[in-house]
Amino acid sequence: MSADQLVDAYLDYLTKAAEPLPAERRTDLIADVTSHIAEARAAGATTESDVRQMLQQLGDPDDIVAAATDGLVLVERPKPQPRLGGREILTLILLPFGAYIFFVGWVVGVVLLWMSDRWTRNEKLLGTLVTPLGYASVQAFATVDGDVLQLPQAVTMLIAIVLLVAPLCTFVVLVSRGRPGRSAQ
Repeated sequence: MSADQLVDAYLDYLTKAAEPLPAERRTDLIADVTSHIAEARAAGATTESDVRQMLQQLGDPDDIVAAATDGLVLVERPKPQPRLGGREILTLILLPFGAYIFFVGWVVGVVLLWMSDRWTRNEKLLGTLVTPLGYASVQAFATVDGDVLQLPQAVTMLIAIVLLVAPLCTFVVLVSRGRPGRSAQ
């Protein structure tokens, strides 16, 4: 996401969050924040990381609106849950199933995972290291002759179950925690 897109998304969210405010107060608030952003950008906040840092310093739009209520009684509205974009959905598909696309699909999924700002470093490690190659590793384990591994059948079954469940658990964790801007956390 470019610096301009970050600012636009921030101001769009602020505008939606400020809807419950009276029109004049809402207009003043948005003008003040827009002015502050313009000053920061004129002072050198031009790169994506500079703009992200500047917006974090400004604070959450909901908190800004709450501070602007100044004694007004407003009805709480739930924060909208950001939707996963096409890149994130592709990532979540390629991690468990990408190895079936000439093994390159899984690598692409891992690269997309690490490029995304939706997951923390630990979540990215989880997506990369828990069952590498996704379900292809389960299939590979299942095709290995049990005599070669020389493991008791109960241990072999336990490993197979873990290999089947691990990608699903990883998928659930990544979907439930995927929020924009979390990679810096």
